[in-house]
Amino acid sequence: MVSSTSSEVTGLLAARTAVDRATAGLRTAETELAAAKAQREIARGIAEQLDEAAEAAREKADEAAQISFNAGRGADAAGASLGAAVGSGKDLLAGLGTMARMSSMNGDAARLLDLTAKLAAKADDAEERADLAWEEVDAVPVEDLEQEVRAAEAAITQARAEMQGLQTKVAATSVALIDSLPSDSGQLSEQGWSAPVGGRITDGFGPRPDKPLPGVNEFHRGTDVAAQCGTPVFAATAGIVVEARASGGYGNWILLEHGAGVSTGYAHLAAGGILVSPGQSVTAGQLIGMVGSTGASTGCHLHFEVRLGGVAVDALPFLAARGIQVG
Repeated sequence: MVSSTSSEVTGLLAARTAVDRATAGLRTAETELAAAKAQREIARGIAEQLDEAAEAAREKADEAAQISFNAGRGADAAGASLGAAVGSGKDLLAGLGTMARMSSMNGDAARLLDLTAKLAAKADDAEERADLAWEEVDAVPVEDLEQEVRAAEAAITQARAEMQGLQTKVAATSVALIDSLPSDSGQLSEQGWSAPVGGRITDGFGPRPDKPLPGVNEFHRGTDVAAQCGTPVFAATAGIVVEARASGGYGNWILLEHGAGVSTGYAHLAAGGILVSPGQSVTAGQLIGMVGSTGASTGCHLHFEVRLGGVAVDALPFLAARGIQVG
C-alpha cells in the first residue's frame, strides 16, 4: 500500500502541474484577447476617420460635378444665342464681346471638368483606403481568441476536477494505510510516543493550491505547528539520528529512524537549534532541537513529518492512533 500511496501522490503532483499549465494557458489567452480588442478599437477608430474623410471627399467631388454641369449648360445657352447676337445686324463690337465671354466660359468649364475628375479620383482613393481599413478591423481575430479563452477556462475546470478527485483519493488512502498498520509491538510499543512540539497547527498534510513561497513543493508532506522561535522540539519516539544538518528548503533538519520502516522528520529548526548528532540514540520526548524559521519558511514553526518506508503520510492520524494529539 505504501507504493500505491506514492504512486497516487505522484499522480496528484502531475494533476497540480496540469492545473498550473492550464492556468498559465488561460492567462496567455486572456492577455492576447485584451491586446486584440485594443488593436481592433484602434483599427476601428482609423477606419471611422477614413470613412469621414472619404465622405467629405465625395461631397466635394459631387459639388464640383454639379458646378461643372451648370457651367456647361451656361456655355451651351450662350452658344445658341451667338448667331442671333452677331448676325442680326447689331453692333459688331457687341458681338465680339459676346464671343469673348463665351470663350472665357468655355475655358472655365474645361478647368471645372478637370478639377471634378481629380476630386472624384481622390474620393475613390479615400473610399478604397476606408474599405481596406475596415478589412483590417475584421482581420483582428477577437472572436477566435474569445474561443481560446473559453477553451482554456474549460481546461482549468477539468484539471481542477481531476486534481480534487485525486486529493480525495490520496487522503483516503493515507488514512487507510495508517489504519491498516498493526498495533505497535516490540521496540515501538515499549518506547512510547510523545508530541514533538507544543503549538498551533497552521498547515496540514496534503496538496497546497496556494503555495506559501515560490519553489516549495505543491504537496505538503508534513504538518506545520506554529510556536515561538526557541520553543523546545522533542523526539516523537525513541530512535537513531540519521540526519542532523541544513537541508535546502527544510532549513535545519533532523531525521530520526525508529525501526519497522518508521521515521520522523523535524524541519526549519533555529540556527544553532540542532541539539543532536548523526548516529546518536534518542528516547521518546528527549529534547533534540529548537523551533526556528530556517529554509523555506514564512515564520517560526516546526514542520513535522512521519514516513513509512520512506513515504510521507499524514502525521496527525498516525500519532492519534498512538494516543498523541498535536496542536
